[in-house]
Amino acid sequence: MRLTRSQQTTEVDAKIAAHSTYIRGGDLPQRTTLYDDLLPSERVELANEAHDTLSNYVTTPFTEITRKSKNKSMSQSLFRVGETVEIKSAHSPKPMVAVIVSFHEISHKDGAEEDENLLGSRISPLKAIVHRFELAGSTAVHRIVRPYVKNEVYYLVKDVLSTDISSILRHCKVSQKVDESPNHVASSEYVIDSAYDPTTGLYFPIRWDEFLRDKTTTHQADRIAQWNISTHGLLSSISHRGAQHDSSSENSGHDDEATMSEDDDDDDDIDEVVSEGEQMEEEELDEIHADSNDSEAGGIKGSNKKNKRKRRNDTDTTRTPKRQKRATRPTPHSKAALKARRKFKIRPPTVTKQDNSTLYAMEDDPFLRAMYTLHVGERPDTLPCRDDEYVTIFENVLGLLQETSGGCIYISGVPGTGKTATVHTIIRELKIMASNNECNPFTFVEINGLRVPEPSAAYPLLWEAIVGHDASVHGHLRVGPKEALRNLIVHFGLGSSENSGPACIVLMDELDQLVTTKQDVVYNFFNWPNLPGSKLIVLAVANTHDLPERTLNAKVRSRLGMIRINFAPYTKIQLVEIVNTRLNRAREGASSTRAVIKPDAILYAATRVGGVSGDARRVLDICRRTIERVHSKGREATIPDIMQVISLTQNTPTAGYIAQCSYHEKTMLAAALMEIRWTGVEEFTWEKLRSRHLGLFQQLNTHDDAPRRTPSEEQLSSVLDTLVSAGLLSVESGAMANRKALSDRKVVMTVEKQEVKRVLVETNQRWHAILGIDA
Repeated sequence: MRLTRSQQTTEVDAKIAAHSTYIRGGDLPQRTTLYDDLLPSERVELANEAHDTLSNYVTTPFTEITRKSKNKSMSQSLFRVGETVEIKSAHSPKPMVAVIVSFHEISHKDGAEEDENLLGSRISPLKAIVHRFELAGSTAVHRIVRPYVKNEVYYLVKDVLSTDISSILRHCKVSQKVDESPNHVASSEYVIDSAYDPTTGLYFPIRWDEFLRDKTTTHQADRIAQWNISTHGLLSSISHRGAQHDSSSENSGHDDEATMSEDDDDDDDIDEVVSEGEQMEEEELDEIHADSNDSEAGGIKGSNKKNKRKRRNDTDTTRTPKRQKRATRPTPHSKAALKARRKFKIRPPTVTKQDNSTLYAMEDDPFLRAMYTLHVGERPDTLPCRDDEYVTIFENVLGLLQETSGGCIYISGVPGTGKTATVHTIIRELKIMASNNECNPFTFVEINGLRVPEPSAAYPLLWEAIVGHDASVHGHLRVGPKEALRNLIVHFGLGSSENSGPACIVLMDELDQLVTTKQDVVYNFFNWPNLPGSKLIVLAVANTHDLPERTLNAKVRSRLGMIRINFAPYTKIQLVEIVNTRLNRAREGASSTRAVIKPDAILYAATRVGGVSGDARRVLDICRRTIERVHSKGREATIPDIMQVISLTQNTPTAGYIAQCSYHEKTMLAAALMEIRWTGVEEFTWEKLRSRHLGLFQQLNTHDDAPRRTPSEEQLSSVLDTLVSAGLLSVESGAMANRKALSDRKVVMTVEKQEVKRVLVETNQRWHAILGIDA
């Protein structure tokens, strides 16, 4: 017996559990208790114990159970196999709808030593095995949009769930949906006309009354898999959407056979696949059949040429033919898998009219329209100068999504190089593809390290995405980090290999903020995608390309995988193209195409920013502020206007103080920046800062303005005190810190690192190479 969808945990109704007694009926032959008979949480609790823990217990399947209540307000209920019921959900105020497929009772063997600490306290004796429905519109999954009526449910093709008997609330009615089905039905009445596969997003017509009658004709022990619908035969002739070859049918073939219905009448219950999308062309079908024939004959591409060179005379039968080698299936992170993903068709971003609706509704003022499009919060449909990175990330994410496998993609680059914007463009395109049934359905969640109160707060956000909870509509679940972590361990640890739900894409932005001392959060997020059948795709975004080597230990790095994509800083030519692209968008639909800023002014701003950081957000902000200043004058912005805006943005009190600092004070600030860059942490000891300062001093000792005398320890301490009194650095203080030596105390930079770097570079060009900036 295989139990799936273990992530859809149920909750025991406390009132029913406290006031109810049960009488079973229709017993079937007993058998030895297996770990699969336990609830997912019980299996996790007993996972570290000996396998013979359950050897003294037996499981008795039965077909009906009577619930009697001590409370007079609760009536007596009789539940049978094949009846539809409502089950209390742990994550939604609405109950889950399911059909009962079996009952189990775990008891002690006759003559065996009883362990009261195990049965009753750690293991629930009575369990119900149910097959779940999905309530239409109840999950936040990006998939094809289908019209539905109130209380319409879909029968999930493979979703068997083990639950406590006390979580069953009441009977409910599921009837066949007809054309004249009312849109308003009773709360415990549901309609159905389709089965649904959450992995592929395909719908299948189903005649529920005939299906239910067929499954309840005969009751045999542990015939749980008969309630699953086999789609293997139907999907074998359908191409994999968005790809030139079908790899998921091979991956799921073995599992489908293991849980396939034992009745031959299953195919009669499903007439045809409701594709809800584009049909396959005959030519593509021929290519797929030809490719499958080639793979069966040779196993790998290019085997025909190899066999042609070794071809012998047909009449020569003296030699024994060699055994044919079987092609091994590549792992998700192998080079063969990465190469295969390049075969997926990557399409450019779709231009949506919704993104331009606000711009089209604005008044015909070229200055206002330019300021709107140049705002850093405005995201265009396409991101210029990032085509290669877009294609690389898209093909890897789409490949993992279509392969129904998990994986990690590490994306790095300095701030303002379009990392997060590129990922958002890809996710938006995948949502469009999923709504058009062009790729497998998925859920998406963004976890920003700067927006969560602590790194462990990422667990509840991931759990909401796993269960398909729509936080924007129903609010966040009342689940703490510890409880969410336990649920995720159950889901990925036990239920991932049989997970029939949709894939989940996670964007972990500002990854360096999620790194803790134990590194347990990032380890879990990198480890879970590598587990079989997890279907978890993690996109980790950080500001440095060598953060894994500098910050993460070897255990965490090994889970990161081979896919790493680096975003180089924008050059001045690319920054000019970015600004011009947004200005051209501002002229769309406008009667006045008057220029608001001169090309040489844009080039000057791009040159100033490109020589320091290559941050696109900064050059956009400079151009927008310049246009805002000349708006009242009604003329084009020029280079002097750009210079004035740059002067206003740079001439802050902090920047002015750093520019007037002494040589050793600037060197110590540069040493602090280098220490942060190489260690990946914001704080460091005074001993490390002093050592870095002396090494940097020896490196710069050849310059004309550099002092020739090496500073003493007292002089460096004086420089540190000056920077601390100015508020640029902070030294650890307090009762515990006073007991430490000065060399062991922590030092942290208290001002914006990017501003310090900019002022140092502008005061002297030698800091370009030292601080890792291309001149």
